[in-house]
Amino acid sequence: MTAAKVTSAVMLTLMGSLAISVPASAHSATQIRQEAIEKREAAQAQAIVAGRQDGGLTWWERYRLVREQRRIEKLEQQTLADGRITKAEYYAVKRAQTDASAHISEDRHNEAVRGWWWRTFVR
Repeated sequence: MTAAKVTSAVMLTLMGSLAISVPASAHSATQIRQEAIEKREAAQAQAIVAGRQDGGLTWWERYRLVREQRRIEKLEQQTLADGRITKAEYYAVKRAQTDASAHISEDRHNEAVRGWWWRTFVR
């Protein structure tokens, strides 16, 4: 074989292996993004439950935060409608989760408590 034939054979082999690996890497990127979204979603749900149990959230604050979580879940479902999560879609969901995280923190650390009697029992 001549050098040109060897080079073209190597190039064809490399291009073939890249064509096979591209869909696998795109799938794994979507999977990684989806796992990151779900992990953060679970942490936020746990923070809302903990806030309600320790008295840091009123029923109204909890209601608003749960509604916000539902909107984020709906956004996530829309991004997964085609089976992929692009970078732009991922960052849109991530931004919504960052805003929700700030809302959870603000509501848990404000002065509103469950009721007037709550301070009587918790010290």
